[in-house]
Amino acid sequence: MSSLGPSIRTQDLKRHSIWTLSAIGFLAYYITVMWHEIIGHGSMMYLFGVRHFVLTSTSISMDALLLPARAQNGTVGGRLIAMNGAISNVILGVALYSVFRILTRNNANLTWRVFFWLLAALNVFIGFVYPFYSGTFGVADWSDAIVGLPHHALLRVLEAVSGATLSAGTVVFFARSFARFPESLWRLSIVPFCAATVVFCLAGLRIPNGAELMVISVIPAALLGQSILVFVTPVARRLRTQTPPAEVIATSPAALIVGFVFVIAILVTATGLHFAV
Repeated sequence: MSSLGPSIRTQDLKRHSIWTLSAIGFLAYYITVMWHEIIGHGSMMYLFGVRHFVLTSTSISMDALLLPARAQNGTVGGRLIAMNGAISNVILGVALYSVFRILTRNNANLTWRVFFWLLAALNVFIGFVYPFYSGTFGVADWSDAIVGLPHHALLRVLEAVSGATLSAGTVVFFARSFARFPESLWRLSIVPFCAATVVFCLAGLRIPNGAELMVISVIPAALLGQSILVFVTPVARRLRTQTPPAEVIATSPAALIVGFVFVIAILVTATGLHFAV
């Protein structure tokens, strides 16, 4: 019997609940995206006079007919609006990493630790990967941030290089704490990645002109914005110096209920929620 014990425990460690991981993975990315749009872009739009908004599952926009001149592309306001989405993500990610550290020191429930790790890692990473994406492909937020500026080609190169460098550094930084989680690390990373990608793509199909947006926005945002979850496991394995405690993410009814509620919310609001502030 004793010879079978370690083998059984090893197998148990790989049985993290796929449903719980799917729920917290989707919630973490949903919070990241909504913070980017509402708090990042939306708050800066408000400061520059925008009062009418349209929020979808992946973006916040302004009614062009009601757009103040100081918030238009190429103005100081327009540039700050474009940049503040990513900047706000980095700020939130840094704050949430402190919460994750506190939870880790207090040996909190593994589900909470993984959830806050996902929140912190996704926010910081998406804040840095945006300049890389815009600099490389010439679209999205950081493309709007430099529109009309002199030496545009050089600025694009700087965006791409700095974004790639900071994104790679973010992977290594968060891999150190990810290495302290129990096996299976691939399950802890890939299940949340896939769950969030599938839900966001389904919601994206409901957006007006969804087919076009899927190609230029929804799919790249989901795949690239979460790509830290693809790279972190192999890096974490190389950085691991000791075997983590034996813990398993169990099925969490609370996580499943909250996740289900917000899946319905994103699907319902994907076509566009119009509101004025």
